[in-house]
Amino acid sequence: MRNKSPRLKLGVIGIGKMGEQHARNIFAHAARAELSALQDLDRARAERLAADCGSPLVFDRPESLIESRDVDAVLIAAPDATHAGLVLACIAAGKSVLCEKPLATDPNDALRVIEAEAKAGKRLVSLGFQRRFDPCHLAVKELADSGAIGRPLLWKGVHRNAQPPYDSSGAFILVNSAGHDIDSARWLLGEEVLEISAHGLRSRDELPETSRDLLLLQMTLSGGRLAMAEIYMSAGYGYEVSAELVGQRGSAATAQRDLLCLRREAHRGTPVSSDWTAPFQDAYLAELNAWIDSARARAPFPGAGAWDGYAAMAASAAACISLAEGHPRAVELVAKPALYL
Repeated sequence: MRNKSPRLKLGVIGIGKMGEQHARNIFAHAARAELSALQDLDRARAERLAADCGSPLVFDRPESLIESRDVDAVLIAAPDATHAGLVLACIAAGKSVLCEKPLATDPNDALRVIEAEAKAGKRLVSLGFQRRFDPCHLAVKELADSGAIGRPLLWKGVHRNAQPPYDSSGAFILVNSAGHDIDSARWLLGEEVLEISAHGLRSRDELPETSRDLLLLQMTLSGGRLAMAEIYMSAGYGYEVSAELVGQRGSAATAQRDLLCLRREAHRGTPVSSDWTAPFQDAYLAELNAWIDSARARAPFPGAGAWDGYAAMAASAAACISLAEGHPRAVELVAKPALYL
């Protein structure tokens, strides 16, 4: 029987590249929800997007959108530094929220979110670690959970971008981007990061002296498992992400999804996108619809939650110190509240 319950009314805060993609995905692909509101510091930009997406309400202030009766749930894609405060406002309003990573830019702010949600007694916060919905990563997870490679011992990840974002400093990349890799290791190994070491270099002379756009992370996880990641923001050729689990009796790795073979100018190969959102469009849609379903049912989101955002932020912060000081750092977490057990 078809579910006739009302469609969930969604508001999107922040419509840069990621926020605009989410808004367009809601409008075009979310059958059980509707785009009801937008907010961005650039109101003209928000109004242009609204004209393309069914004319949702446009708000000047994010708090007004969160408090609006025309918004049931909120998607946050605003600048990183605003995330924790906006998530806290959603918790106070009792509204489900899907926040793009990172949950916060400081572990103490992430901890405030954990404490607020635990006090509320219900899991309202979902995190945009979309690799958990990527078919290739899910295949690795399912195979590892089946026991086919024995006990997983080592996670190896590669995260490359065609060019760095507006800030190529090591600290920015570790907070803004490396959370994906830290979460991937935690999720695929099923353990917490106990210690992390970060090393970095500036790959090009034209980059600022403070740049550390090529980073190597090494992690020790609970249970004695290991993880290592290459994060290269100036790879030049395009955007690629991969993960491999090495187990006692074999390994499992994500395969590159080659959609075509291009033959041109005495060369045969596979194009690689330079757009960091394009390879994960299917994952974004799966994540979005899973969040919508969980919000409508008032059930836990099957992806990453506030605890995962806090754990990733704590590891990223420790990696920043390791990068600056040149030695490994312990990752210290508070006791996990009962809400997340």
